[in-house]
Amino acid sequence: MIQVLFNILFIILPLVFFKDTSELFEFNKILVVYIFTILITASWLYKCIKHKKFIFRRTILDIPIITYLGILLISTIFSIDIHTSIFGYYSRFNGGLLSQICYLLLYFAFVSNLTQVEKLGTISYGLIGTLVASILAILERFGIFTTCYLMAFPINSSCWVQDVQTRVFSTLGQPNWLAALVVALIPLTWYAIISNSKFLVFNQFFNSKLPTYKILWLFISLIFFTTLLFTKSRSGLLAFSVESVIFWGFIFYKEKFKYLKEFIMFAIVTTTLYLTFNTQLITHNSQATPATPTGPVLENGGTESGTIRKYVWLGAINIFKNYPLFGTGPETLAYIFPKFKPVEHNLTSEWDFIYNKAHNEYLNFLANTGLFGLLAYLFIVISSILQIINYSNYSNFRNYLDQLGKLGQLEIALLSGYISILVTNFFGFSVVPVSLLFFLLPALTLPDEKKHLDKRKSSPIQYLLYCLVLLSAYYLLHATYNYLLADISYNKAKNLSRERKYLEAKEYINKAIQLNPSEPIYYNESGIVHSEIALLAGNNIEEETKEYINSAIKNGIKAINLAKNNTNSYRLLSSTYYKFAMFNNEYLQIAEEPLEVAKTISVMDPKIYYQLGILNIKNNKVQLGLSNLEKAVELKPNYKEGRFALGLTYIDIYRYQDAISQFQYILNNIDPNDDLTKKYLQEAISKL
Repeated sequence: MIQVLFNILFIILPLVFFKDTSELFEFNKILVVYIFTILITASWLYKCIKHKKFIFRRTILDIPIITYLGILLISTIFSIDIHTSIFGYYSRFNGGLLSQICYLLLYFAFVSNLTQVEKLGTISYGLIGTLVASILAILERFGIFTTCYLMAFPINSSCWVQDVQTRVFSTLGQPNWLAALVVALIPLTWYAIISNSKFLVFNQFFNSKLPTYKILWLFISLIFFTTLLFTKSRSGLLAFSVESVIFWGFIFYKEKFKYLKEFIMFAIVTTTLYLTFNTQLITHNSQATPATPTGPVLENGGTESGTIRKYVWLGAINIFKNYPLFGTGPETLAYIFPKFKPVEHNLTSEWDFIYNKAHNEYLNFLANTGLFGLLAYLFIVISSILQIINYSNYSNFRNYLDQLGKLGQLEIALLSGYISILVTNFFGFSVVPVSLLFFLLPALTLPDEKKHLDKRKSSPIQYLLYCLVLLSAYYLLHATYNYLLADISYNKAKNLSRERKYLEAKEYINKAIQLNPSEPIYYNESGIVHSEIALLAGNNIEEETKEYINSAIKNGIKAINLAKNNTNSYRLLSSTYYKFAMFNNEYLQIAEEPLEVAKTISVMDPKIYYQLGILNIKNNKVQLGLSNLEKAVELKPNYKEGRFALGLTYIDIYRYQDAISQFQYILNNIDPNDDLTKKYLQEAISKL
C-alpha cells in the first residue's frame, strides 16, 4: 500500500495544477504532498500497529534531519510572522515548517518501508510524470497549449501572461522550475542507457538487452534535454553541464571508456539540438488571453535579472547581519526585505515588487533561519551526498576518496542529479517536486535491511489504535480539504471583485474566512470588498453604509493583527480610510496612521514615503509632507511621481526654483516627453 501511494505521488506531482485556486501550480502541488503524507504516514502507523513493532530504518541522515527540524522549530517560534513560517508565504507555500515536516516524514517512510527495488520503481513513476510534463512543454514551444486547453481555452492560443512559447513551463508554472526538475532526473536516463539493471517501470515492456531499450531511454533523455533548452534556463543549462562532467567523468574513470560509443552518440545528438534550437527561434504571433500570472518576478523583464538578483542577495545578507542566529523565521523574507534591501534596488524596474524568496536557496536559509539554519541545511546536503555514495567510514579523508572510486553506476547517476539540484538552488529556490527529490534521491542507494515482522492476529487494543489512526487521518484530510475550499473561495472573491461584483464577492470571501479564519490575506480582501460596497451605497442607505464601513475597517485591522510585519496590509487599511474620507473628512487624518507604522517596517520603500507625503499635504501638514516626499526621492532618485508631487508642492509654497529643479530632472533624466511636466515647468518659470 505504501509503495502504491508513493508511486501515485511521484507520477502526479509534476502534473498537478488547478485553475480555480489562487495559485495554479505550487499551491496544488503542496496540497498533494500534504494529502499523500497523511495517507502514507497513516499506512505506516497501521503497519507498525499490525506487526507490533516500530518500523524505522536508521540512516546517516537521522541526526542531520533532527537537527534541521529543531532549528526550524526554534526559528519558527521566534519568527516575525509565525503563521507564515508554519504554512509558507501565501502564493509560494513551499518552504514553511509544515512542508518541511512532510518531506521529512516522507523520507523516513520511504527508507523504512520500501526495498531498494521498490524505491527505484517509485522514482521511475516520477520519470513518467516528468516525461509527460516535458512533452506538454515541447508542444507549447510549437504552439499547442495543452494546459490552456485543460482550462477551457483554445488549444492553439496561449492563455498565459508570460510568453510561454518562448520559454516553456508546462505544468510546473515557471521555466526555471521545470528546468530544475528535468535536469535532476536526466542522469537516471543515462544510467538506464548504459545499465542492464531492470529497475524501472519501462522494463516491464522492454527487454533491457534489446537495442529498443537503449533507443527508448535515449529518446526520453533527449526529450528532457529538449525541454531544458526550451525553458532557456541559464541555471538549468549550467546544472546540466556540471552533472554531465560528474556523470561521464566518473563513468569513464570507473569503466575505462567502456561506454565511449554511447557518450559520443549522446554528445552528437545533444550538441545538434543545442545548436539548432538556440539559433532558430520560432516566432510567436498569437494573441494571449490574460490569465493568472505565475513565476518569480526576476523573470518578467525590465532590468537584467542578474543585476536584480545581486541586490536581492545583498538584501538577504543584510537581513542575516541583523538576525544572525535564527533569522526572521522560515518564509518571512517578503516582510523583512524592504527594510534591508540596498537602496540601489530602487533604481531597478522591479523596485516595488514583493520578494518572498532570496532567489538563492542558501541565502534564503541564511536570511530566514540564520547561521544555524544554513548550517543545518548544509549538514543535510553533505550527509545526503555521503549516503548516496554509501560512505560510512569516517576515520580519514582517504577512505572518502576510496569510496568515490568504488561508486556504482546508479550512485554516479544519483550523485550527478543531486548536485544539479544544488546548482539550480544556488540561482533560485526549490519548488515542490524538486524539494521531494532533494530529500528522497539520497535514499535510493540504501541496501535492503532484513526485517522480521509479526503476523499474529490483531488484538482489541490494536483495533482501537487502528481507529485512532483512521480518525486522525480523516481529521487531517478534512482540514486539508477545507484549506483548499478556502483558497478557491478567496480566488473566486478576488475575480468577482475585479469584475466589480462586490456583493457576490462578499459571500465568497466570508466563506473563505469561515473555512480558514487564521489567514490574514483573506481579511485584506474582505476589507477591499466591504469598502467598495460602502462606496457604491454612498449616503443613500446611511445605516447600511456605516455597517460596511465598519466591516471594512475591522477586517483591515484584523489582517494587521494577524500579520504585523506585512506592509501591504497597512497600505490597504490606509487606502480604506482614504476612500471613506468622502463620508467623513476625519478618515483622511486617520489614513496617515497605518503608513506611519509601515514606514518603520519598510524603511527602504520609497512608495510608502510618497503615499504618506501625499496624505500629509492633503491634511495641510505641508512641511511633513515635503519631508516624506523628499525621502522618497532620496531613496529613488528616478521616482517620477515623487518628483512631480514635490514640484507641485514647491509651486504651492512659492519655492519656484526648487519646483523647476524637480521638473527639469524629470525631463532630463526620466521622461523627456512628459507634456504635463513641461506644462508645470513653464508655469514655475513664469512665476519665478
